[in-house]
Amino acid sequence: MMSTSTRIVAVFGALAVSVGLVTVSAGAGAASAAAPDAEGILCDYGQLAGSNRTFSMSTGDGHIAMPDGNVLYSWGYTTDSSAFRLPGPSLCAESGDLITVTLTNNLDEATSIVFPGQVGVTADGAPSVPIGANGRVSSLAPTAAAKGGTVTYQFTADRPGTFLYESGTDPDKQVEMGLYGALIVRPKGHATWAYGASSEFQTGREFLHVLSQVDPALHLAVETKKTFDWSKYSPKYFLLNGRSAPDTVAPNNASWLPSQPQGSMVHVQEQAPNGDTKPALVRYINVMPIDAAFHPHGNTERVIAEDGAPLNDGARDGTYGSFLVDLGANRTADALFDWTNNEKWDPVSNPLPIQMSPYQDVLTSASTWYSMSPYLGQTGELPAGVTSLNVCGEYYHMAHNHALQRATNYGASFGGQMTLIRIDPANDPKCLAQ
Repeated sequence: MMSTSTRIVAVFGALAVSVGLVTVSAGAGAASAAAPDAEGILCDYGQLAGSNRTFSMSTGDGHIAMPDGNVLYSWGYTTDSSAFRLPGPSLCAESGDLITVTLTNNLDEATSIVFPGQVGVTADGAPSVPIGANGRVSSLAPTAAAKGGTVTYQFTADRPGTFLYESGTDPDKQVEMGLYGALIVRPKGHATWAYGASSEFQTGREFLHVLSQVDPALHLAVETKKTFDWSKYSPKYFLLNGRSAPDTVAPNNASWLPSQPQGSMVHVQEQAPNGDTKPALVRYINVMPIDAAFHPHGNTERVIAEDGAPLNDGARDGTYGSFLVDLGANRTADALFDWTNNEKWDPVSNPLPIQMSPYQDVLTSASTWYSMSPYLGQTGELPAGVTSLNVCGEYYHMAHNHALQRATNYGASFGGQMTLIRIDPANDPKCLAQ
């Protein structure tokens, strides 16, 4: 039986991008199982002994690729001293864990880590407090010296939530250069709860959006060891999990993005009529020094927590549905997302009048463009000029920073902080197999 490859194609406005490559059987039409960890949060669980969780981290440098062909020098944290990556690894733990992070610094200048939202943090056994001299703060936390220095931070993750970790030393420069990552704390014994039972999400449907920005002139100055004029600071690239669109929708660990392993396409399953499908969880972290409003098209997300604090405490439900997830600088939020749509287009049983997009008849080899109709991919008669449907009847919506200048690559639309939401039909075995 011959196998063929079907490339799912979507449109960011007038820009067509590939959002995945899945192999299907030409005879049965069923999708093969996706590679493990192809989507969702890439967690690093460290070394666990009892309730003690240990991470050995280091700083390093390398390069990241932009979709327009530019390559940028960057820094990053890693738990593998041989591999640079952006953003830093997502450190995942359970509430109550005693977390130990030992940092080895390979950069040419001192650096540190701060853990906003954590209490009782120590550095080499002493309270982790700002350091400096003559009334001037030189770092928000004790540092690891340049070229091989080490420092060990320790704290108890006393509550679940989504948190940021980042450099506390010259943060304007070092965070921009890539020294940041996510700290994910789950309730002890409940891997599919964000907080309490009301925040339960579907197994395997946990996603991460880390928003950051890059001024290539700063990165070039750091690489060439030249002075940078901060009065001319002007970001040109806007990243989602260390990537700019359309690379944001590539799978985790895409081979052509070796230093940027974390994808950001959200993948949900349509709610069945009885509503027994759990929602997805999207964890947001804004590393930028400016506010962000992230906009999922097509449906609201229910914001359930801000800065690691649940909005439903049992006595009061302060969660809210929103088409914009508002994120202040260096803040986090958690949102549940699902999709309910009980009507399916069929040319006989449900021939709804659908205004097809003019893009619907634009083809590439064995592919279709997203027509902006939620009915693309359903079984039935194909629109004129379309030679194939999406693999299992799924469809896509955009999600992006609503400050549209941050949905660009060096000012060219569309790119930057933009990704897709994939919605699968309820209980469809061809989708469930992916």
